[in-house]
Amino acid sequence: MSVCLLERGETGGEATGASAGMLAAQLEAHEAAPLRSLALRSRELYPDFVRQVEAEADLSVDLRREGAVVVALDEAGRSELGRQAKDQHRLGLEVETLSREELLRLEPAVCREAIGGIRLPHEHTLDPRLLAAALRRAAERAGAEIRTGAEVAELLAEHGVVRGVRTADGHEVRAREVVVAAGAWSGALAVPGMTAPPSEPVRGQMLCFLAPGLLRHVVASEDIYLVPRSDGRVLAGATMEKAGFDRRVTGAGLARLSAAALRLVPALADAVFHSAWAGLRPAAPDGLPAIGRAAPGLVYACGHLRNGIVLAPITAVMVGRLLGGGSLDSAAAPFDPKRFA
Repeated sequence: MSVCLLERGETGGEATGASAGMLAAQLEAHEAAPLRSLALRSRELYPDFVRQVEAEADLSVDLRREGAVVVALDEAGRSELGRQAKDQHRLGLEVETLSREELLRLEPAVCREAIGGIRLPHEHTLDPRLLAAALRRAAERAGAEIRTGAEVAELLAEHGVVRGVRTADGHEVRAREVVVAAGAWSGALAVPGMTAPPSEPVRGQMLCFLAPGLLRHVVASEDIYLVPRSDGRVLAGATMEKAGFDRRVTGAGLARLSAAALRLVPALADAVFHSAWAGLRPAAPDGLPAIGRAAPGLVYACGHLRNGIVLAPITAVMVGRLLGGGSLDSAAAPFDPKRFA
């Protein structure tokens, strides 16, 4: 297919670039069964997906395969982790229950008040900014046209069929198919007489330390997750705030993140501050993404909230199938964008 990507800012410049890049199909402990199933299916696609993207782009995305450990800081936390482990074992997922001693052998920097935890060996991470850069290069090498600074203002429809878009500066781009993947801004794009999937921004603030060699795994508690990068950075995130389209980093947000991070890994008190940022996650009212055809010529892929990175491959498979003239199976029904009509 001939592909043109219209990007209001820079590719990967919104929720993608702001995220921690966790492939968290288990760590999030999704209570919504359809979302958990979708995340698990997508995580299975990731090894081949990353190999293909890195080969086509000749760039690394810093995929780390150490897994994640979740720490219990009190008896209530240990009980909840035990419940999650039983639930995931029932589904055939790999989970290791850790004593305090086993936890500290895996991650010696974890606080001494930790009383145990679980290990999720298949919860990997990557750098989403590197992934976005690699995807862009791979797409351009495959012939895609990418226009940055091109904000789409409206969809063009004739007799109920979407035929293209009009940008904010008045230019029209005609197309046989339009895919709306505009993150928190997706809800503003619809055709007359049709309800777009509603999308609300949820701000996430992130704090970053320089602490080479301090952690191997993703280390999480109920208050914080810490994500090590291969270059020595450790990301601490993330807040969940309904602040509209405000991407400012706040003192209160950073104070909460810093306190939770230092409680979980006290050695971060001596780590060098690297940076802080915020992004806007796109949230639908029911917490599920909207992936599917909404009208002839129109497909949505939005509303992924905290799961945009882990759901990237399966979303691409679903959208590609629709654009190729196929249909989605019954497992995709909970994500139908027409459910909001």
